[in-house]
Formats: sequence, C-alpha cells, structure tokens
Amino acid sequence: MGRVGVNTTLAGAAAVFLSLSITRWRFGKPDASLAANGWVAGLVACSAGCPFFPPAAAVLVGAVAGALVAVAVPWFESKLYIHDPGGAIAVHGLGGLWGVLAVGYLAKFPASVGQATDLRQPTDQWLAQMIGVASVVGFVLPLSYGLNRLLNIVCPQRVPMEAECIRNGFIRIGRKRLPGVHDSQ
Repeated sequence: MGRVGVNTTLAGAAAVFLSLSITRWRFGKPDASLAANGWVAGLVACSAGCPFFPPAAAVLVGAVAGALVAVAVPWFESKLYIHDPGGAIAVHGLGGLWGVLAVGYLAKFPASVGQATDLRQPTDQWLAQMIGVASVVGFVLPLSYGLNRLLNIVCPQRVPMEAECIRNGFIRIGRKRLPGVHDSQ
C-alpha cells in the first residue's frame, strides 16, 4: 500500500513540474491551467499500474503524461479544432493511453505461484497492453464518437455562437459581453 502512495505522489509531482517547464518554454510564462491538467494526467497515467511501477518508473510515467498534456491541449484546440475547454481529452484520453502502454514497458509484476522466475516476460505484458489500446482506439472511440454524433442530430449539444459570446453566466451578473469580445458589425 505504501508504494501506491509514493508512486502516485511522484507521478503527479513529475507531471506538474514538466508541464510547467514546457509551458514556460513555449509561452514565456508558466500556465497554471495546463499545469493542473498535467498533474491530473500524471495521476491518471500512473494509476494504470501504480502498485507495479518502481518509483523511478512512476516519475517517468508522470513526466511523460505531463509533457503530453502540455503539448496536446493547445494542439487539439488550434490544429484539430476540438473544443475541449477543460482539456479532458488530453488528460484522460492521452494520459490513460500512455499509462496503459507504460504498464507493458515499465511495470514489474511478481511471479505467479509455482513460477521459478521473479518477473514475467515484459513482451507478453506489452502485447496485452497494445491489444487493450488497439481495442479502445479501434472500437470504443469510433463507437462513442458515432453515438455522440447521432445524439447531436437529435438534441444539439452546443449552444449557438451568439450564446457563447454573450455567456449566459455573465448576463446574470450584469455584463453583456466578455472583455475583448466585440460586435462583428
């Protein structure tokens, strides 16, 4: 049980440190939102194999997850035009997929009862993890995307563009527009 706590803390700390470093390097100043997302991604990635990672591997898993999020969140928004204001796709999607793959590469499993070796063959576990990732990416992702697309036809999931600019929450407190948002007339 102690290893889980240590690994979770190490992965989260490494993730937030690397995401802060990357955002400072890319944008000239650290970004607290991306750092928080990086922290959560480190926790998500490490949770896939937390009791089986050596502490150094937990640091590596968290650091890679933090770096992935710091790069992926702006990329999803600017290049793929995926509107994900909370960064959940990068945090949980990429962080989770990286964590599952990291189990195959970095986890150390105890031998089963009756086996003579101390550790399982890493190639067997890596193959199992790859099959799991392929199943998620090849089946679950298209299925959930298709069902959301169908749901969007029946009941639209986004508000009109005018409502996004007006921001209903701002109307309640007396402001008509967000700062810096002007009429397009």
